[in-house]
Amino acid sequence: MKRMKSATGAVFAALYAAAFGVAYVDFLRKTGQWFADIWLVLVALPFTLAMRWLAGGSYDFSGDATTRVIAAAAFCCALAYLAGALVEAAVRACFRFVTRIWRKV
Repeated sequence: MKRMKSATGAVFAALYAAAFGVAYVDFLRKTGQWFADIWLVLVALPFTLAMRWLAGGSYDFSGDATTRVIAAAAFCCALAYLAGALVEAAVRACFRFVTRIWRKV
């Protein structure tokens, strides 16, 4: 199996990591207020849903749990990378299909 390299996946993962960083800094600025971690929870929604499914229905995620925030960032960035790689593979396949006439196979 070829190594999975994807520029689009790397860009998607970097953007997701930036979103996590911005949401965490926002949480740190609003610590102690009501709904201080709302943006962090929304950015980590794929992780939260996956963990709820694995845990059987209940999973507590908040900005106070630093290890969970790091795990959520890693999981969501990997998911974004995979999504970007799939999009890139689909675009490449479509491009190959459209240009098959001009290429010698």
